[in-house]
Amino acid sequence: MKLSRYLLDSLDALGIGVCEYDGEMRALCWNQTFLQIFPEDVGEIYVGEPYADNLQRFYRLRLSPEEMPDIARHVAEGVTRHENQTQPFEFIHNGRKLRASSLRAPDGGRVRLWQTLDVETPSEAAPELVLPVMDALRFIPDGATILDAKQRVIAANNAFRRLYDLPSGTSVVGRTLDEIIAWCWRGASPMGAWRAAISNGLRYDGVPFEIELPGQRWLRLIARHSKGGVSFFTHADITIAKRQQMELLEAQEALRRANAALAELAETDGLTGLANRRRFVTRLADAAARAEPLALMMIDVDHFKTINDRFGHLVGDACLKAIAEVIAAQVTSASALVARIGGEEFGVLLGDTALDAAHDAAAMIRRALRRVPWRLLHDELTGVTVSIGLCAGQGPLDGTSLHASADNALYAAKRNGRDRIELANPPATAVSRRIAG
Repeated sequence: MKLSRYLLDSLDALGIGVCEYDGEMRALCWNQTFLQIFPEDVGEIYVGEPYADNLQRFYRLRLSPEEMPDIARHVAEGVTRHENQTQPFEFIHNGRKLRASSLRAPDGGRVRLWQTLDVETPSEAAPELVLPVMDALRFIPDGATILDAKQRVIAANNAFRRLYDLPSGTSVVGRTLDEIIAWCWRGASPMGAWRAAISNGLRYDGVPFEIELPGQRWLRLIARHSKGGVSFFTHADITIAKRQQMELLEAQEALRRANAALAELAETDGLTGLANRRRFVTRLADAAARAEPLALMMIDVDHFKTINDRFGHLVGDACLKAIAEVIAAQVTSASALVARIGGEEFGVLLGDTALDAAHDAAAMIRRALRRVPWRLLHDELTGVTVSIGLCAGQGPLDGTSLHASADNALYAAKRNGRDRIELANPPATAVSRRIAG
């Protein structure tokens, strides 16, 4: 969805700033009122700009030098508000009090609206306003505090004291929330976390934020600001809900890891630990579709049935494991895939690899197999060799044809005496030639 020029101009006429973001939180369009409200974006915002980059500019103007080390945390919290906002909230920017609203678009994007409100210069709280409210604090079941224009507590109820485990008789009047929470932690707090949260809470009206206390306790705070500079905070214990949420997230992460392990297991050969045929076929199709050089090596163990019949299947399995280790040790490229296709057959996929380099890797595999101490598997097992069919070409290619060409080269190696490498031209030419082992 993208707002029409007519709608953008109509919102300009109403004095409402608007900016639309897509489902990936990138800017799509905005109107002139938006730029008047946020002059720091003039000449800077662009179509496709990530919302987090926009917030970087926003907070560079708003944060004090002491708060700048926490700018990444402020940006992250701003992104979270953008993703989850359901109710309007208010804040002051460039001397203007703004109400910010957010609407989710059908395609997953967001339309954000800003409306300028009347604002008075903050002043000390008027006694006739604050005193009746202070009397009412004791009737509020949650913790409640009133802060003056300098963010100092001027009143708090008993529920607030209980939530923060403040000893009886401890004075909170004249202290900031920052000082009270620091006292709770006794210097052991993740300072940036709650200080950034409080800083945001003091700026935004009606936006809940969370504070962690010792003993894995959590409080949710919501601030409301009056025109006279007085702030009203409610403090609610959300420890049970937070722990349930954390347990749910842990369970989801455990499930994700279990599913990933199952997926890995479904694509892994149980004997050798290499990729299995399923994963090999999928990766081959993906790699062949790219416009890059690609080489494919098909490897078959020579006379493997004889090894099984003479020495038994346990020795045969040990041979396959040893061969798998040798192949994997010689093929170390991050883009390579070594797989057991089935039985005694292996496949090696070499992405971004030319024919000569692939042939060198095949020759290294054959040489490494000669150095394996086969007699450790059985006294009479003097050696194991492989036949290799090799095919390479420049993508994009037909993966099935490439596989068939490498298989044909492998069969040629078998016919021509085994323990050798046979090279096939890419599928486009399909002309085979032999290279002596």
